[in-house]
Amino acid sequence: MKPKIAAISFLLLVAVFLCGCDVSVNRSVHLRDGEHSRGMTSVNGSIHVGARCVVDGNCRTVNGRIEVGDDSKVGDLNSVNGRIRLGANVDVDGNAKTVNGSISCGSGSRIHGRLSTVNGRIELRNSEVDEDVSTVNGDVLLREGSVVRGDIVIKGRHGSLFDQPRLEIRLSEGSRVEGRILVRDSDIEVKVYLGKDSTVKGEIRNAQVIKE
Repeated sequence: MKPKIAAISFLLLVAVFLCGCDVSVNRSVHLRDGEHSRGMTSVNGSIHVGARCVVDGNCRTVNGRIEVGDDSKVGDLNSVNGRIRLGANVDVDGNAKTVNGSISCGSGSRIHGRLSTVNGRIELRNSEVDEDVSTVNGDVLLREGSVVRGDIVIKGRHGSLFDQPRLEIRLSEGSRVEGRILVRDSDIEVKVYLGKDSTVKGEIRNAQVIKE
């Protein structure tokens, strides 16, 4: 895993120097409220975007979290080891992805691409995702009228059957999935909790449905 992380770090640095983005190797990168950036990258540090900011490019880090303040506009968000947290009314013109970390989206936020994590919970509050939401080892919570226009996908996990997680997908307060809920591996125990006025328009595959 370490050689792979080193390779990712090197490629990030090369890309950043070519595009003239804000870059840091061993410290966090900060964008103050109302400021503008062409892109933000860190290797061993977090990325903090203030309120009412505009980031034309992407925000990427290897070992660190990404936090975006209220009313900001950003491109792709990508972390390997760290959570992603969006404030209210954040516009993500692309995907939000992490490997080891949770993802949370504040009220009024919109992700125009995909939302994905491997190890971590995903929580949406009055938010919209235009494409798929996916995870391997993490619960998915849709609250306060959140909308997923693609599918919610629980990807298969390699390993012993005894290591398979038990996951929950919860839709509450009028939230909806316009696509499907797909559990790729039938050995994973997944329960889908549908609250009042919450709906899934497509099929629900390999999961138990509980209406609340």
